[in-house]
Amino acid sequence: MAYRQDLFAFTLNQMRAGKTQEELSKELNQLVQDCRSTGKKGELTLTITVRPDKGDSGQYFLRPSIKVKTPQFEIGDTLFWGTPEGNLQRTDPAQGDLDLRIIQEEAKQPKFIDDKPSHVKTL
Repeated sequence: MAYRQDLFAFTLNQMRAGKTQEELSKELNQLVQDCRSTGKKGELTLTITVRPDKGDSGQYFLRPSIKVKTPQFEIGDTLFWGTPEGNLQRTDPAQGDLDLRIIQEEAKQPKFIDDKPSHVKTL
């Protein structure tokens, strides 16, 4: 059985007067940019539903569906500890608190160094 070797490209170009191909190109371009910025893989899926017309007219209705799965940046975890009451807290209840305090220190005067070292003789 002979078929057009360019049937897919031809059909895609004709669907919705070229708008499907334009949308796919736009989505693919954005997906490539998203993959580059995240360093992760993405996915672009084109599904074409083919429905024959009722009767024996030889007509077919094609409907495209474009789905894009964009890569996402990883979101970091936050560590919490659970309390016996079922609450969460950011500090480990089994670890004691340290009594931290600020110690005031006297401001020291800066030391200045002479321009000429004492062991160098000037002429």
